[in-house]
Amino acid sequence: MASLPRPSRLRLLALLAFAASQAGCVSYWKGQEMEADVVALQGQIESMREDQRKQRAATQEELQGLAAQLSTMGTSLNEAVERLRTAGADSALELEKMRKLIAEQQDIIARMKHQAEQAKATGLPEVEAPPGAPDLPTDPAELYRYGYERKQANDCPEAIRAFATFSRDFADNDRADNALYLLAECQYVRGEYTNSIRTLQVISQKYAKGDKVDDALVLMHDNFVALNRCQDALPFLETLLAEYPRSNRAKAARKKLAATKKNCK
Repeated sequence: MASLPRPSRLRLLALLAFAASQAGCVSYWKGQEMEADVVALQGQIESMREDQRKQRAATQEELQGLAAQLSTMGTSLNEAVERLRTAGADSALELEKMRKLIAEQQDIIARMKHQAEQAKATGLPEVEAPPGAPDLPTDPAELYRYGYERKQANDCPEAIRAFATFSRDFADNDRADNALYLLAECQYVRGEYTNSIRTLQVISQKYAKGDKVDDALVLMHDNFVALNRCQDALPFLETLLAEYPRSNRAKAARKKLAATKKNCK
């Protein structure tokens, strides 16, 4: 069967989400989660085009640089091999230098492949370290503490790098859902609302029995309000109050729900 154009797939997903929720086949929260899926997909199309263009440009530039270096190394390697026939010691040194350069290029290519595989598997892209940034801790407790400290210091770019790494590398850790939530908070603070929604979806999909679902519902609401989608934001707080009435977020959620209803146009 031929695949549908992307806009048609999005409309189909929206209709499926609506039909399922109307038919009672899924819980209210699941229906809203499906709606969030649709919005996130739309957001990816609308807000990631420029990011994808930049990423493609950056990747293309890096690959072109690698190709140029490999071409130069190939020429130098052939010349060194030819000179080696005359038993020149310098040629042997050149070959060793070429071997090291080739190994470096192989490491770069392996890193690029690893990043692509990680992003596909987890939905969490590997965040590149900015120039001069320290190496992240490899111990999960230290990594989480580092991310939390950077967030408290309002250094959200570095906190995002730490929490994305934690959530990806230590997905079975008890704090994985907490790390995702703090990551989503930082994305919200930076105005990356669709990215925040996608991060919160990971919580609902992978950590539905964890203790951050109620927090995720509130932040889902806030992201949709920020996207000027207040009618879509309301059900998340309504779900929180209906399904998690004993949550410590319930009291604040009632006030926030009333305010959103009052201001929603």
